[in-house]
Amino acid sequence: MLRLLLWLLLVAGPAAPLLAQQPDSPPGGPALRERIERRFSERIKEELDLSDEQVGKLKEVAKENGSRRRDMRRRERALYAAIDQQLDAGDKADQDSVAHMTRELLDLRVQYAQSIRQEMGTLTFLTPVQRARLMIMRDRLLHRVNEMRDHRRGYRHHAHED
Repeated sequence: MLRLLLWLLLVAGPAAPLLAQQPDSPPGGPALRERIERRFSERIKEELDLSDEQVGKLKEVAKENGSRRRDMRRRERALYAAIDQQLDAGDKADQDSVAHMTRELLDLRVQYAQSIRQEMGTLTFLTPVQRARLMIMRDRLLHRVNEMRDHRRGYRHHAHED
């Protein structure tokens, strides 16, 4: 696990504005999270060739949108855990409950996608290429963080990455 975290620090480099949107601290606590955020932020600035002004604006946008999406990701993980629990019951699963949770999960995914679309629309201070690169970098980082978190918690399903 430690090797994976160290690798993440090296690969994920510039993520401050993005990891600020993460629901829970990565294993290793706040100090590790801060180092990952700092490195990712540096990497974003470097790979997207951002000015200090653009970096500042990007951090503001991430801060404005982070808590809402954190809440959505937490709810998604809770729904997956509840669905898993129902599915473990086999034939005794509550059909109505599973149907309700599945609908809620799908609605949540739509809300999440709309949230990302809205945020990307506010990044007019970035070029289209910079926005695309940012989205890909963020997706990759969050996918890795979610994999580590889910593995640590023993989840069978992975929450939708952002």
